[in-house]
Amino acid sequence: MMEDALQDSDSKENFRRAKIEHFVEKAEAFVQMGRFGEARRTIDRVTRLDPGNDTARLLRKTLEERFRAMSERQNGSGEGTQGSGAKPRRHEVVLVVDQDERLLLELAVSLSRSGFQVVGAGTYDEAIEALGTMKPDIVISEVNFENGPKGFDLYLQLRTNSAFMDTPFMFLATRVDRDTLIAGKRFGVDDFVVKPADSEVITASIINCLARRKQVHRQM
Repeated sequence: MMEDALQDSDSKENFRRAKIEHFVEKAEAFVQMGRFGEARRTIDRVTRLDPGNDTARLLRKTLEERFRAMSERQNGSGEGTQGSGAKPRRHEVVLVVDQDERLLLELAVSLSRSGFQVVGAGTYDEAIEALGTMKPDIVISEVNFENGPKGFDLYLQLRTNSAFMDTPFMFLATRVDRDTLIAGKRFGVDDFVVKPADSEVITASIINCLARRKQVHRQM
């Protein structure tokens, strides 16, 4: 009986540790993708299972630092240059919305290397949550999600909100048929990029959209 109880206790502890490891890996991936809401919730799960978990503590600190850096660079206090005569670092915040986690991770890494601040979201609801905490300089979203509202719903939500009415918006789509393209152009969508898209193509499209929007502002 005692031996059975010990084995049962060991099994429960092994299961708990496996859950902790799983949630830590998920949290690390969410942080890399810029999915801050999901990262916080997953870190909280780790902390509930293991209050003294060092990795969870470091990940939470990383989130705080990234939010602080994002806020400073959006406000202009964190831009600067990388040495005398060096090109200033970009400071724009890009919200990327796509249910493909691999694509989100690839874009987060490539855009970050180009100097952008990247916030990721895997669903419409997650994107709305992110928009409640920050104002992106541009939004990139896939057209169709498997569940819930679609990309056009997100676009219309932004265009009916005074805080985001002039935020550039790009669509990612596996294919863009004629009707979708016409509807998007009539609605005022800035650009469509067909997936799978090269990260350099997406980066160039982002820079082009931002430049066009700045030009419009100068002419107003």
